[in-house]
Parts: sequence; C-alpha cells; structure tokens
Amino acid sequence: MPGKRVCLLTVLSVLAVFAIAACGEEAVPTQEPIEFHPTAAAPIDRTSGSPRPPTPTPDASVSAGNPAVGETLFVSETCSGCHSTGADSLVGPGLAGLESRAGTRTSLDADAYIEQSIRESNAFVVEGFPPIMPSFASMDEAKLKDIIAYLKTLN
Repeated sequence: MPGKRVCLLTVLSVLAVFAIAACGEEAVPTQEPIEFHPTAAAPIDRTSGSPRPPTPTPDASVSAGNPAVGETLFVSETCSGCHSTGADSLVGPGLAGLESRAGTRTSLDADAYIEQSIRESNAFVVEGFPPIMPSFASMDEAKLKDIIAYLKTLN
C-alpha cells in the first residue's frame, strides 16, 4: 500500500499549496465610480442645422441700452420704414405704448417680448398685420438693447 500513501500525500500536498496560495492573496482595490455631470447641449441653428456659438453674456453697460443710440438705429436699421413711433399704422403697427402693451400679450416681460419680436419676427404677429417683418436674429446684442431702450420710451 505504499502507492496509495504516496498518492494520498501528493494530493494533500497539492491541496496545502493551494490553501497557502489562497491565504496569501492580496485584495485588489477597485476604482470608485466617477460622478457624471452632463452639460447642456449646444443650441442648434434651425436654418443650417449646425451648433450656434454660445450667446455672450452682456455686461452691465450693455444690459440697460442707450435710447439715444437706439433712436438712430431705429432709422438706420430701417425699422422706421414700416413702423411709426406714434399710434399710426404703416406697414406694421405703430409702436407708441409698446412697453405697456408688451407685458399684456404674453407671460414675457416687456424687454423679452420686444427682443423676441425683433429676433424672431413671426413669434408675435399683431392681429390685422401680415407676417412680413424680416428677422433680425443676428443683430448685435448692444444694438438690440439700444433699440429696446428707445422703443420703451415711446408713449
């Protein structure tokens, strides 16, 4: 029976080696999950399908606008060709009292309503007038603020 003893000793030796190897195993640290904070998608220009550059944040000097400059721009940007500064209608409605009327047409405040009306001319079409005003979507922010400041002075 010496063959059985050798075989049994061999099996026990192999098991001992595996047991010793298993006890000496080091724990491998796992990576902590990374927090994911998605950013907002870039706005898409609907006419070209390409991303629009981010809108610059206006500084305090631009945010108020200059009504005197706005009056000059009102003429040079051809607004006066279709809109009177009084109550008279031309091709488009007269703009006297625009600030007070603007707040009653939508939930937007007057500045936001006027800006959207200029940038997206068909967003708010006054009843009785055709939707023919051109869009001024690419108008410089400072010019837009100046025109809005001027329009708000019309009573």
